[in-house]
Formats: sequence, structure tokens, C-alpha cells
Amino acid sequence: MTVQEGLLLINEVDMATYGTFLCETSANAHTNYDALMKPSKTKAPTSVSYQERNGEELPDELEELKHEARDIPLKLAIVGDTRQQWFSRYNALMELLKSGWLELNVPEIGRIFKVYLKECSDYSHFTVLANSGQQLATMTVVFREPKPEF
Repeated sequence: MTVQEGLLLINEVDMATYGTFLCETSANAHTNYDALMKPSKTKAPTSVSYQERNGEELPDELEELKHEARDIPLKLAIVGDTRQQWFSRYNALMELLKSGWLELNVPEIGRIFKVYLKECSDYSHFTVLANSGQQLATMTVVFREPKPEF
């Protein structure tokens, strides 16, 4: 399996360098792009709730709504020709992900996200690809976007 270049960059490093790519659990799934494109929740405008009135009071005109921070879970796969290469790629990727602020660039959608690594919520260890003998593992990496644009 050859990892296609230029689809996912983190801090200007092409993830194909680490044999890493966005993966899905089935052919028809699109959870990664759903997570990337889903708008964040908006913050509720300031309101006043009087005990003696129904509902709540809001200004006559609302300013542009602001967004709450959000988590972006992405399913990643890492592939290596050998176990040694796989572990080397995994370790390098983990060092990059825990290095602090990350610029997550997905050129296909024309957006760059400023995020940090929050957690790896699941991990599925090695699968040996039958046709090539390559080692493959997947994990869900959760990034936190503290100041989303959308």
C-alpha cells in the first residue's frame, strides 16, 4: 500500500512521510470529513431571565454569534513495510502530535485548523496486509480547536 501524498499535513509535514493517512471503518463512511466540516456550537447570546416574565430577554439586535471550542476526532492509519519501520513512524508521529500547537492542513477542503492533541481515544494494533505483508494499525486522535472559525 502506498500512502498518497499531499492529503494531510501537520505543521507543514506531509503525513505520508510517516505512512499516515485518514482512514474510515467502511468504504461508504466519511466520519473524518464529517468531523472536520461540522460547524462548532455557537455561544448563547447574553440574556436576562426575569422571574415575573415568561422566557428570557435578549437585545433587539444580535451581534455576530461566536463559537465554542470543539473537539475534532480523526481516524488515522499508520502503515509500514516492516514492524521496525512501523514503530519508527509511530514514534515520530507521536513526537509531532505532542509537540504543542499544531496546524492541521487538509488541502482538499481548503482549511487549516489550529489545534492541539487532546487524546487518542482508541487504538487497534497490527494487521498484516495479506497482499503485501505490510504492518497497519489504526487509532482515533482527538484534536482540540480552542478558537474555531466556524
